[in-house]
Amino acid sequence: MVGDGAGSAEEDCAGRIAERSFRYALCTCEGLVTSHTLRTDSFDSDMGPYTPGGRGGSVGTNGGGNSTARWDVGGALWSSGDTGWTVAQPLEVGSELHLASRLAGSEVEVARDARVGGGIALDALTVGGELRVPEGAAVAVDALALGSEARGPVSVEDPCACGEGELVDIAGFVARYARENENAAIGLAPDALADVAGETTLELPCGRYYLDRISAGAPLTLRVTGRVALFVAGSITANDAFRIVPEGDAEVDLFVGGDVTGAGAFAIGTAEAPARARMYVGGDGTVNLSAATTFAGNLYAPRAELVTAGAVEIFGAAFVRRLAASGALDIHYDTAILEAGDDCGIPETCDSCGDCPSVQACIDGACTSCRESSDCCAPLVCVEGACVPELI
Repeated sequence: MVGDGAGSAEEDCAGRIAERSFRYALCTCEGLVTSHTLRTDSFDSDMGPYTPGGRGGSVGTNGGGNSTARWDVGGALWSSGDTGWTVAQPLEVGSELHLASRLAGSEVEVARDARVGGGIALDALTVGGELRVPEGAAVAVDALALGSEARGPVSVEDPCACGEGELVDIAGFVARYARENENAAIGLAPDALADVAGETTLELPCGRYYLDRISAGAPLTLRVTGRVALFVAGSITANDAFRIVPEGDAEVDLFVGGDVTGAGAFAIGTAEAPARARMYVGGDGTVNLSAATTFAGNLYAPRAELVTAGAVEIFGAAFVRRLAASGALDIHYDTAILEAGDDCGIPETCDSCGDCPSVQACIDGACTSCRESSDCCAPLVCVEGACVPELI
């Protein structure tokens, strides 16, 4: 359990925070722009290791989008920005498409329904379900194939919770657990990893621990053997390999007050079970993975820019302010993250779906079964009373 970040006695469950933060394979607070390929799919680590081609892995942005390379989104694509989408190369969406504004460019294929809040000008458009556009919006498509077409209002809520009142209070959590921690139980000094000059391995048993900062010029490995929350007041600077390895059923939540720089291999979890590792970054600079080719874990950095220097494969999810990718990006979303809060209990009351277990909706102030997909937190859909990933 971690506190509410405001220093009160009220607590919030770390698993529930993870469920709320990582419903999308990729979520950006600003527009999504890249000149490199983007591919997402999904798997459930509780059922076994990753295998290619699993449906799911949604993408969301509170801005618009511009792509000059092929995008294959295995799940849904949500965009609430008013600047529209331009696709210079084919875009394939494995579930639903929700765009608040216009859509223009090359070829778009949507497996299910498409909701577009502006005009459409494309070389080709295929929609397996219903295409809905506003009254009077032009649909100028050279090759058009639709399940059905409807006219009416289209509204798209922000998919990514980027407002100041919606963000995880990372600074508050770090401040609280700078005072309330189990460092003494394992003899961990707050400056223990402030200047790592030689290859180092640190074992962390179940508990909450605090560090002033992490700066390593040599390989650093943190072995996690239970449920661990690690709070770092400053930044993480790793000039060599940095790995957090949850062993067995162990889980780790890493809260970083500053920025993150990884100049070598960088992972906070394992590719076999990325849902068990979450990193929350409070800095407004960068999460720089300039030397990484693989990242395992779930990254939450809504004020920071994610920088990659080449092709990167992510096992988990990324919630960032902006993406600055210098190569292809492949994200393998682990749907097990949606069960991270199974041990958290169900609140007596709720204000929104995010207060409830991911499988439930918030209806009339209570967490209960969903009636329709609009009851669920997007991009989850309602199937037989349960909010589930779109792959089912």
